[in-house]
Amino acid sequence: MWYNVELSLYFYKENAPDLADAMLRNRAFTHENTGLSASQCGPGPARDKYGVDGTPRFDVCDAFATLTKLPSLLIKESCGERLAKKTLEILSPVTAKVELLKIPYENREEFQTFLKTNLNYLFINTHQYSMFTLDDFLITNALKVELLRVTLRLRDLNQFLTSWFHSKHNSRLEHLKFRIFESFDETCLPEILNAFPTDQERTFRYSKQLDTHLKTFSGGYDIERADGKKATITFENKFDMMFTDFYIWP
Repeated sequence: MWYNVELSLYFYKENAPDLADAMLRNRAFTHENTGLSASQCGPGPARDKYGVDGTPRFDVCDAFATLTKLPSLLIKESCGERLAKKTLEILSPVTAKVELLKIPYENREEFQTFLKTNLNYLFINTHQYSMFTLDDFLITNALKVELLRVTLRLRDLNQFLTSWFHSKHNSRLEHLKFRIFESFDETCLPEILNAFPTDQERTFRYSKQLDTHLKTFSGGYDIERADGKKATITFENKFDMMFTDFYIWP
């Protein structure tokens, strides 16, 4: 669901208490027709989500630099790659949640460099994912990663779990949420994991307040690496898809 926040301007007549009649027009307010600088046109600190779209006709870096705290940053599909990269570079450190409707990086090296920044919550909502794999998130420093509209198969899941089992990366990742677009038997997990099922109800607590501070779930399979790191993977079949959550315990 999308909604717009409107700005209403009321003009009082000099010698009358009534409001003056006004005509509403569809007009974009810019730094040129308002006389404001780029930083003055920037969003206020109370805005819940800041969406970046299109290609700017003026330098927005000064406006971005004025923001010290942002609940959510949205990179839209039609946002230019250069603007998207610059926005993420400047605002990621002060943003609680980053939502990508497009991935502006041309190769895995650039994408992994972005993933290594200390994000809290990364939400990727795009089909544009063919050049990347689940293994890219083994090095992420985001606490929570959620993938939507990302086409993943059973082989992607098995490769990721095997790679995580052998991984020596000290990632900040606590929760990875994604969907598998095919049905499969949950017991067909890689044998090397030595995963075992559990029916116990447990509560997972994030190290920081994200969209929620804790998550209660039951079932799934527990996994333990040779270095003692433990994780739990859960599955839920809905709408001919497998919804998967991968929790890494502290």
